[in-house]
Amino acid sequence: MSKVASITKRSGTKKARDKNFVAATGKIFAVLEAFSQHPHSAISLEEVTQSAQLAKTTVHRLLYSMQKIGYVDQHRENGKYMLSQKFFELGRDALPYQRLTSLAKPFMNALMLRFGESLHLGVLENGLVTNIAVCESQHPYRIAGVVGDSNYAHSTAMGKCLLAFLSDQELDDIIRIHGLPKRAPATMTNRAQLMEEVERVRQDQVATNMGENMEGVICVGAPIFNHEGKAVAALSISGPSVRMQQGMETIKRELKRVTLRLSILLGYRPPKIDTATAVTVNVSNT
Repeated sequence: MSKVASITKRSGTKKARDKNFVAATGKIFAVLEAFSQHPHSAISLEEVTQSAQLAKTTVHRLLYSMQKIGYVDQHRENGKYMLSQKFFELGRDALPYQRLTSLAKPFMNALMLRFGESLHLGVLENGLVTNIAVCESQHPYRIAGVVGDSNYAHSTAMGKCLLAFLSDQELDDIIRIHGLPKRAPATMTNRAQLMEEVERVRQDQVATNMGENMEGVICVGAPIFNHEGKAVAALSISGPSVRMQQGMETIKRELKRVTLRLSILLGYRPPKIDTATAVTVNVSNT
């Protein structure tokens, strides 16, 4: 019997009713659990009913409703059901970012308190770097983006981190679509120069933006890897050059330590973990 669908009824007594619980929720997830038990094939109404331990009419109505709003598909030939592409897009697009931002926020706050500068967490979307979390500096003069803002990848530290772990074809596609526009006097607009830069980032796993996206601003970034070893995001520290120039090596070292820790929390397993790279930032609940 499905855990979600089970109802406690022992020795002729009923479990006290939870007034805050919506019973339909348990039934919907009982149906979803039925699909998880048959990951490689579509399943029939009878199979869902048996797995969910619900009345057949109830299961039929739930499947009909889920199909109506686009989260379940039904084969015309045999009438069997399967989860739709829309269902998987929901998990693919929203949930990974939600988990990543939840994990990263305490580290971002700790780094902001230590260095006093703004932290940005970004991902590559359509060839551009998009902020998915921001921890803003408390300095009156500070550099901070907004969640949802996008920037060119070639002129930002986060962007270089993400470009460095793409294939040559993927990198060429981004350059073909977006070009290498000049954002500031120091922006790299030459492909060969950019390729040398991303190779350095690939080796060092840390990137810098020395006034390349905005004059007078320095940014340091490091990549975050998932369980497949793919660079899925990058974390950066940004501030005015006059403040960032001091302690750059310390910033790089601490940022690399934190991004390694975040990568491990996402399931990343580096070939060899040097004990010297253990995270020293004091963060609770991580």
